[in-house]
This record gives sequence, C-alpha cells and structure tokens, in this order.
Amino acid sequence: MRFNVHKKSSTPIYQQIYEQIRYRIQTSMIKPGDQLPSLRKLSQELEISLLTVRKAYQLLQKSGLIVIQSGKGAFVRGVTKRSSKVLNNFSWQDELNVNITRSQYSLNRDRKYYDFSQAILYPRLLPNQFLAQEMQSLLRTNELVLATYGPIQGDQELRIEFSSYLQREQGLKANPHEIMITSGAQQGIDLIAQTLLKPGDTVIVESPCYGAAIDVFTNKGVNVISIELDEKGIRSDLVEEVCQKIKPSLLYVNPSFQNPTGILMSRQRRKELVDLAELYHFFIVEDDSFGEIYFDDISVPPPIKTFDKNGHVLFLKGFSKTLAPGLRIGLLYAQGSIFDWLYAVKALMDIGSPLLTQKAVLAFLRAERMKHHMEKLRTALQLRRDHASDLLSSLSESVKFQVPKGGFNLWLELPQKVNTFGLLKKAQEHNICFLPGEACFVHKPLHAYIRISYSPLSDNDLNTGLQRLNAILSAEV
Repeated sequence: MRFNVHKKSSTPIYQQIYEQIRYRIQTSMIKPGDQLPSLRKLSQELEISLLTVRKAYQLLQKSGLIVIQSGKGAFVRGVTKRSSKVLNNFSWQDELNVNITRSQYSLNRDRKYYDFSQAILYPRLLPNQFLAQEMQSLLRTNELVLATYGPIQGDQELRIEFSSYLQREQGLKANPHEIMITSGAQQGIDLIAQTLLKPGDTVIVESPCYGAAIDVFTNKGVNVISIELDEKGIRSDLVEEVCQKIKPSLLYVNPSFQNPTGILMSRQRRKELVDLAELYHFFIVEDDSFGEIYFDDISVPPPIKTFDKNGHVLFLKGFSKTLAPGLRIGLLYAQGSIFDWLYAVKALMDIGSPLLTQKAVLAFLRAERMKHHMEKLRTALQLRRDHASDLLSSLSESVKFQVPKGGFNLWLELPQKVNTFGLLKKAQEHNICFLPGEACFVHKPLHAYIRISYSPLSDNDLNTGLQRLNAILSAEV
C-alpha cells in the first residue's frame, strides 16, 4: 500500500494522506476490515512526522471511514451503501432493461428501432470525418503519441484553448492552470464526489435531476435532498430553507437547458445561488453540458461561475454530446486548494486522460469549422424540437410540456394514473423507447413523467417514431 505526498503543494500533507486513503476505501481498493499501516511505518515511508499521520487518521475516523483501536491499530470500517429506498425507485436495473432491449433490436436489421431514451446526437450531426482525419494525421506525424501518458491535469495546449473558448463563447475567464481535462462531465461529477463528500454529508439536487448524478451521490452514502424547479430554475428560497436547518456540502445544478426539463435558469437565480453558497459555505457544482445548444436566438445568461468571487463554484463542461461521444472529453474548472485536492484524487483515478483524443479535439477547437459546426447543430436541433413539439401538441390536454429553448429533450407530464414502466413496455412492443421520469427523481414523483430526446434519430426516423409514440400515448391518456 503505497502513498505519495507533494511537500510543496498548498494542500496540507495530512489532507493529501486523508484523500488518498479515502479514495482507496470508497473504490474498494482497501476492503472493510483491512488494517492501515501503523503511524510509525507510514511516517518513516513518507519521511514526515508522526503527528501529521495521526492527524490524517483522526480525520478518517471522524469521517466514519476507519476505526482506531487502542494498541491494535487503524482498521477500515467500510462505506455506507445506497439505501434500499432509493433502489426501490427507478434503478439501474430498469435502465439496463432498456439497454438490453435496444441491443436486441440493433442486432436484428429487419426491425427498425426508434430510441428516444438517450440524450445524444444523431451521428451524422457530429464532425466525425474531421476528427478521424485529424487523429490519422497525428498518428502519421507522431506515432509516439500512443506511447505517451497524458498529463494528469490534461494537455496544456488543450487547456489553453479551452480557456480561450470559455472566454469567447461564454464570457468566463478561466486560468488554464485551474482547468483539468476529464473523461466527460460524468467523470467530473464522480471526481468531485470522491474528493469532497463523505458518508452522512448533505447534497442538494434539482427535482427532477440528471439521473446519473443522483446515483453518484447516493452511492457515496450521502443525504440527497431534492428541491423543485420553477420556470427560472431551482428555487433559491427553498434552498435557503434547507441551509437554515441542515448544512449542505454541495449543490448540484444543470442551469442551462436542464436535463431533463430543458429549463433555462435566470441570471438573477444564478446570482442568488452564489450568494447562498457564500453565506452558508457550501460548493455549487455547475454542470454546463448544453449551454451552447440554444434556439430562437435567445440570450443565455453567463455561467454561475462568472458570479463566483471566492471559489465556491466548481464548473463542469462536457464536449462529448456536441463533438464526439467516443472521445469522452470534458473539463473541470476549480480554484485554490480545492483544485489541489481534485488533482490528487484524479491522479489515483486514471493517471491522466488519453493524449491522442485531446490533440484531436484541440485541432477542431482551433479551426473555424468549430463555429460553423455549432451553428449548424443549433439549426438542426431547433427544427427537430419544433417538429417533435408540433406532433405531440395534438395529444390530450392532460399531457403537458413546455417547449424548451435549448438542449436535447422534451419533458412530458402525463396523468397521474399512467404507469410509465407499463407504458414503456407497450412502447417497446412497437419498437419505441423513452426514458421513464422516475430515473430523474430521488423519490417517487407525485406525477407521471417521461423524457423524450429528439436528438438521436434521423429526420425520417424521428417523424415515424413520434407518430407511433403519439398513437401509443393517445390510447393511454
């Protein structure tokens, strides 16, 4: 069991030891019941004082991760598992069933499958040819790129280019030294959870919320509190009510064209959340995966991070959805000692993101084609949104939805009597798939919801699939 410390880092050495042991416990690299190295042994290996090691162990014990037995040593207690109450709602087994059905249809070429369950892009809307040619060119000119580990923080040139992109496109000034390249926004969420959360902490999320984020937090053994949305985003007044009773560790939000609802958080609401974070000392995780996908020439408010003066906002941006899902590229922008902690955990998590894919994305960001790609993408998706909205508007008034101003999804509220999983089963009999709304809630919602993504199909398949879905919904509601 080897540990590394950076004595010149701004992060205290005891904190570095704590983070490394905590990560090993939470990823089951160290099992419940395992004994940690003695204070003396670890202090000798790392050439640090006994007091520093003792301070790290005391912090681990306070976090509920280890038990210190007098005269015997320190032993791993284990990690709190996700509660059965959460698993009794929509679980990943349900998602697995959707994926299995999707795979079965894809293997049978004689059957057309209309999949509205995934918030991804139709492949022909992506710059696949440009990226493929760039990767081939890179390999021809520098084969050693395959034999080189990427830096833990990410390729420096790409971080500089991302910094320019954020300033140019969103008015966000981000120092390249405070940007970390991740394998999509999803790794960023997991990295933050690994670094900042311990069992028993409180996390606030939107209701509904991006389902994979809910799973990350619940699997950390934290208390997840969901706050309802209105037309301006998560209700800041209810966030403050929670803060007055329970001190949250962080708030997770998806402010621009929220997944799954498509709601665009107002500028005022964004500022209010930063004020609350400063007042009650919690972090905001801002997941901006859809910020550039806006329609109708609307003005998108600047990121929440632009209002942050004291490092309370951790900014995530995924490029997988808009550029290339297979490359898995995203960024995490954080400041101060928090960045050092995140860096230490990422070093243990993956040693560094692949260099070849980073260089390919770098070339695309630098090209004028990036601007044209985003413009064409917005136009194509707006047409799809309009077509989907028009087709579904003929449904009964008992089916409600707001036409989103951006993003990939339509969020439908159905009559309470509708069983969404039963509806999904009937839809699958007609080669249709969608995402049941339960996937996006911490607890079972009061109403029935489904999410329909208008982004993954061709124009013809979108039209045919929606007409079939329209008929199925009409029969049920």
